[in-house]
Amino acid sequence: MKNNFKLIGSLIKIAFLETISFRLDTVFGIISSVLWLGIPIAFFKVIYLNVDTVGGWSFKECLLLVGVYTMLDGFLMAFLVKSMPKMEADIREGTLDSVLLKPINTKLFYFFSSIEFTQLINSVLGLVVIIYACQGIKISLIQLVCFLFSCVLGCILYYSLWYLWTISAFWFPTNFGRNDLFLSMIQMSRYPASIYRGLGNIIFNFILPFGLVACPATIILLRPEEWHILLLQLLVALIFVVLDHVIWNLGLKKYDGAGR
Repeated sequence: MKNNFKLIGSLIKIAFLETISFRLDTVFGIISSVLWLGIPIAFFKVIYLNVDTVGGWSFKECLLLVGVYTMLDGFLMAFLVKSMPKMEADIREGTLDSVLLKPINTKLFYFFSSIEFTQLINSVLGLVVIIYACQGIKISLIQLVCFLFSCVLGCILYYSLWYLWTISAFWFPTNFGRNDLFLSMIQMSRYPASIYRGLGNIIFNFILPFGLVACPATIILLRPEEWHILLLQLLVALIFVVLDHVIWNLGLKKYDGAGR
């Protein structure tokens, strides 16, 4: 365990040095972050010019949801936007062996080995939006604790979904832009879960629970009487954590050094 912490510290240091060595990337990162946050806000603003609510959510409530999603997304993207494609490539090209032999847990290695610090700008901007959208809302200490816990569960779900999507390369080692497709789908998490009905509700709130990444934390701040959503989020997160472990072990049994 102690060695893991030392190795993680070294990985973070290397990633940070790589980031500051390309200062221009930081400038473009800030511009990209502003656009990344501004586009969905503008999208909702246009919609709410014609309607008062969408799925029972007002514009300010959706603004809070966008802020929560952006904060979580920025944090996870910082750790995964480079490492998940690298993991997929290692599985597909048969170079995973060199990682498996390292004196550190494989998941921890990929999580900390390629940190994109500029993505954390999104998290900061998301937090600013959350603070703005919460003006006029009375939030108790219990709500705040539940909100933070829900954010942690949302991060677990986000990671688990991307992780499962990536390790599917054990069975389908194709080069079709698997990660790009995931990044397109995960953006569904910034929309109210209540807009999905029927089959869509089952798919996007349970099978691919994008609706449980950011919505529960937002609901806890807006409608504390619906706190039971936290229990559902916890249950689904635990299921996906177990799935991660099981599918990874099955994938390793199938892995033969050629990504098949």
